[in-house]
Amino acid sequence: MLRKRLLAVGLCLALLLPATGSAQAWGFLGAGATIPTGDYGDYANTGWIGAGGVGFPIGDAGLAVGAEGFYGQNNHDVDGDKTNPYGVLGFVQYSFGDPAKFHPYVLGGAGLLVHKYSSDNFNGDSESQFAYSFGGGVAYPLGPTTGLYAEGRYWGSDDTTFFGIMGGFYVSFGGK
Repeated sequence: MLRKRLLAVGLCLALLLPATGSAQAWGFLGAGATIPTGDYGDYANTGWIGAGGVGFPIGDAGLAVGAEGFYGQNNHDVDGDKTNPYGVLGFVQYSFGDPAKFHPYVLGGAGLLVHKYSSDNFNGDSESQFAYSFGGGVAYPLGPTTGLYAEGRYWGSDDTTFFGIMGGFYVSFGGK
């Protein structure tokens, strides 16, 4: 059932992505730390997250849309207990300034988050929920097709909320 939901969300996101035309699309990979908040923060400790995806510019004004997948882990106060949050999101991003230079951006997204709980004492369970994300960051081009980024983001769903601090690299492809 979960695989069908992830596939359905992924297909919907792919249908929402526009053709890139002459603009440069990009792919990205990143990783960082997660800090659980709310009820999730009552039992989960600081953990890690990795994310990857693609972005597609809309026109020349700094607006873009994209899709990403993410996977993370937060250990709990009880030895052997952990949660793995993972899922897929579609996002909208707006970059300020010249993308060929150091520039800030803001982003927000929505999709599916799976809260997978596991324990050494019994088989865990998982729950799929609507998720949202928002935040901002900075990008630093290293050359015409590669660069680095750093961002802070908030991920949320009904039962799982956390703040993430991530960094990574991106590669532009196609277009100009």
